[in-house]
Amino acid sequence: MKGVSIRSMRTSTLGACLLALCGLVMLTSVAPAEEPAASFKLHVLQQREIKDLRVGERYPGGTRVRSPFFGLSFVVPPEWRASLPAGSVVFLDSAVRPGLGTVHFLSEVSRKDVVAGLSEPQALEAGFVLHPTGMIKEDGNRLSAAYAAGEDIGVTVVVLGPDRNAVVYQFVGRKTEQDLYRRLAEELAASTEFMSLGQLRALRAWYERLSGMMLMPKRLADSNQRSASPTIHLCSDGRFITIMKLTPVPGRESKPETEEEYHETGTWRIEVQDAAASLILTKATGGDRSYVVREETGKILLDGQLASVELSTSCF
Repeated sequence: MKGVSIRSMRTSTLGACLLALCGLVMLTSVAPAEEPAASFKLHVLQQREIKDLRVGERYPGGTRVRSPFFGLSFVVPPEWRASLPAGSVVFLDSAVRPGLGTVHFLSEVSRKDVVAGLSEPQALEAGFVLHPTGMIKEDGNRLSAAYAAGEDIGVTVVVLGPDRNAVVYQFVGRKTEQDLYRRLAEELAASTEFMSLGQLRALRAWYERLSGMMLMPKRLADSNQRSASPTIHLCSDGRFITIMKLTPVPGRESKPETEEEYHETGTWRIEVQDAAASLILTKATGGDRSYVVREETGKILLDGQLASVELSTSCF
């Protein structure tokens, strides 16, 4: 059984382009601030883990997942997993629980739009229609509705955001599981966190600026007196590839004397707080590497060092 569709609500194309990171937002300048940036870097490394939603990925129960372009995150319920097969609709399924859940991200919608959408019959892809039962319940920024057709039911909870955005949690299955679906939808709603408008704009801008690019910071010297030339590829599908070339520094002894090349892979994300932003690289082997990123007069600084930015040659 497919997920419920709220046909009358407007959804943003940004969600469909999440993995291409194609928001139409101009890069905003992040003012330099050495101490706040340093403290933010430490804060990011210590904060809870969060995963950006990516096509083809699966997220187990207990994971906080985030949609950067819609400016919200939520926690996947225990015993369930989330996935984003394509587009912007997140699917929730369980190996031990019956039914199917979906998560829809909405933008440019009002409370009136949401109420109108919830009042309509909900058509499934197979042509099956669930009809509203009872009244729409409103509690602050949270709205809930129920649907039924024979032995099948649907439960929907919508959480309205601060900037004409919203998230829709829906579960569909057998009537005997109605209480379970209502509890799951309410748990998802309670876990929802929206970003402030300023934070959302900054996050979108950094993703737009860095996605599909490679960063090449200034050469560094390692403990063996070799010159380290790192290149960080930030792929649009959320992968990163770091290529580190080590070459002997002229006039200094070094072992080995030949050039060495190291590769590191994993996933990347951006975090923003106040006027600071941080690039987080989560290694496939475990652990995070964090860089404070700034933009000054059109140039990118990585941990205070100038880094050239070019289209990636390794993200395919």
